[in-house]
Amino acid sequence: MNYENPNEFTLLYRETYKRLHGYCSLFIKDSQQAEDLIHDCFETLWKNKSSIDPSKSIESLLFVMLRNKCLNYLKDIHLSDKKTLKFDDNINEIQYLYQLDFLNKEEASLEEQMVQSLKLFIEELPPKRKEVFIKCKIEGCKQKEIAEELGISLKMVEKHLSQAKTQLKTKLLVKYPTLSLLIISIFQ
Repeated sequence: MNYENPNEFTLLYRETYKRLHGYCSLFIKDSQQAEDLIHDCFETLWKNKSSIDPSKSIESLLFVMLRNKCLNYLKDIHLSDKKTLKFDDNINEIQYLYQLDFLNKEEASLEEQMVQSLKLFIEELPPKRKEVFIKCKIEGCKQKEIAEELGISLKMVEKHLSQAKTQLKTKLLVKYPTLSLLIISIFQ
């Protein structure tokens, strides 16, 4: 695929946007901010299109770029908020995530490990809770749409979503205690 061609670049955007938004929503709860970060990734990609290695996965590049933008955004939020009591420890946790991700390429990156753990923990959710979580947080459906599709009340959708987030956050905090800042921000 020739990403210097605007039509093919637009096609890439359309094919990956929904997945990128679902991924970004794991880090950033504000949908508009998530969209801005995704658009920043595509803008950066377009500006550097001539240097893209055609043998590398463009989607992997986009996900890494988006992950880094999300972490930088979270870091900046905490720098300006200063609401966190253990601020230095939390920044160190984000830096630890960066370091672990690139230390040993023979093992799965920390990001891949967390995604695999999250997938496993999602699979362990009760069926209805799992379905609501996937539709809302991964597929990007609105809660009202989910309620109508599943024939349940909006309150039940909210309850399933809240319980799923609590359950997933608890399991991730046990498995990755040093990444508590990131995990807590994902599920707020």
